[in-house]
Amino acid sequence: MRLDNFFQLILMILALPVAQAAGQECAVEEEAEAFKCVLENEENQRFLSSWLDSDNGISFQPVYYGEVFSNAHGGIATKDSTHYEGLVDLALSLDFDKMNLPIPGKAFVLAQNTHGRSLTANYVGETQIVSNINSLRNITQISELWWEFSLFENKVTLRTGKQDLSTEFITMDMAADFINSAFSLSPSAGLPSFPAPSPAVSLLAEFSPAIGFKAGVWDAYRNDGNGAFSQNGSALFIGELEYRFTTPAKNLPGKITLGMTYETPGEVPAGIIPRSFGYYIQFEQVLFRETNSTAENPQGLSFFAQHYPTNVSGNSPFHTIPEDALAGITYTGPLRGRDEDVAGAGFGWVQLKQGGTNEEVMMELFYKAKVNDTLSIQPDLQYIKTPSGIHSDALVVGLRVQLDL
Repeated sequence: MRLDNFFQLILMILALPVAQAAGQECAVEEEAEAFKCVLENEENQRFLSSWLDSDNGISFQPVYYGEVFSNAHGGIATKDSTHYEGLVDLALSLDFDKMNLPIPGKAFVLAQNTHGRSLTANYVGETQIVSNINSLRNITQISELWWEFSLFENKVTLRTGKQDLSTEFITMDMAADFINSAFSLSPSAGLPSFPAPSPAVSLLAEFSPAIGFKAGVWDAYRNDGNGAFSQNGSALFIGELEYRFTTPAKNLPGKITLGMTYETPGEVPAGIIPRSFGYYIQFEQVLFRETNSTAENPQGLSFFAQHYPTNVSGNSPFHTIPEDALAGITYTGPLRGRDEDVAGAGFGWVQLKQGGTNEEVMMELFYKAKVNDTLSIQPDLQYIKTPSGIHSDALVVGLRVQLDL
């Protein structure tokens, strides 16, 4: 069976509970009224909502990202540079307490498939990879598989298993809607994140509403997504302290994050992994909130900035990128009547060791329009100055579609 036919079959099977539930709710109506009732129920439900909103302890969340990008100018080449790329996320969460099983905590499984072709290798040549769904090569794999349980009245959570480092570490909520991978964690950094998470043990603690702490140890510097361990002998230790606050004047929320990293020596086919230390700092701040903004639907202007990790002792945990910085702004609800849309502008800078200018600067503009609870459409524009420090300035344009099934 072809892979695309397999996914279609799975989605059709999972859609049956939704249709059945809608039909049962309308069974007492006349035929015409029943049809109207079914339509109204479909409008008020997301696809697979009977799974997502149930209390049976099993939650299944499929998401599809599809995008078309083109290198309009510069880089390596512009001829035939328009390509499609897609990502399927199939996330399954199991709450053992709700399932009445004699196992504490929760489990999580994330299966991923990428398909299509990116612009990086043959057209743009950038280090800050244009798309955060670019897996460098097409994959079909179990990307995450972990179990967690809580202690001390849920103030401490222990998690063990295959994990994506950027789910909890080196990430900023206010940068989540940008497409360039630099705003999450670029695969070019070589750390155990998408597309090659690795086994880890992590601890998440909440000391107070204002202070949180995270720590973890990962099988470091994965060079592919196959096998349980990388076999390179290197481990990555990371710790992160969060301070959450509100401004005195208008009670606008903000967050400061400080992180430290230490990587033990190891060896990969490309060479030796040196012992290295690093640190990073992140700042997120809401600058303005509209008068009709609510906690469920916040609207207004936000700012974020990040500097991570910096070369401390002659070596950096980011072997390809010894130093970089990010900053940007986002506005939620920029247009009247479009309260859930998001517009953003940001830039990223990386220091490199590849010759030429030995630096790359990236700028991104986007507008993410939420069509309904299932569909979002996002036009995107990126300008990349000296990709990888050695290519001519590039202009990349694209469009992403996101389906939260």
